[in-house]
Amino acid sequence: MNKYLLTLIICTSLPITSNDNKVEAVIEKSSEWVLVKRSSKMSPANSEVLYFMLNDALNTYQARRFNDWDEFSSVDSRNLERLNKGDRIRVLESKFGDKVYKVKLLDGKKNRNYFIIGEDLTKNFKLMELENE
Repeated sequence: MNKYLLTLIICTSLPITSNDNKVEAVIEKSSEWVLVKRSSKMSPANSEVLYFMLNDALNTYQARRFNDWDEFSSVDSRNLERLNKGDRIRVLESKFGDKVYKVKLLDGKKNRNYFIIGEDLTKNFKLMELENE
C-alpha cells in the first residue's frame, strides 16, 4: 500500500510540462508560404496536395475530424494538384472559419486558385519572411 501511495505522491508532485511555448504562425490574407515537408509529384502516397474544389477540401477535413472516411472522403485524384518540396503558395482568403483556405500556387500551374486544409498549411508549410518591402 505504501508503494502505491508513494508513487501517487511522486507523480502528482512532478511539474507538468506543456507545449505552450510553441509559437504558431498566424495565417493572414496575402501571406506567402513555402512547402517544407518532403513531397514529390511522382509519389502519390507521399505528397502534399492542393484541392481544385472547395467541397473536396472540406470533406477531407471532416473525414479527418470524425474519422469517417466512408461518408466524407471521396476525392477524385484528378481533382488534386500534387506539390514538390519548395513550392510556394499565397493565401487569398479563409473559408469555413479558418478550416480551409483559398490559395494561389506561385510555382507550377499558375493563375489558378486552389484550396488547402488549414491544419496542413500550418503543419507542412513555413511562412516566408518578407524581404525589404
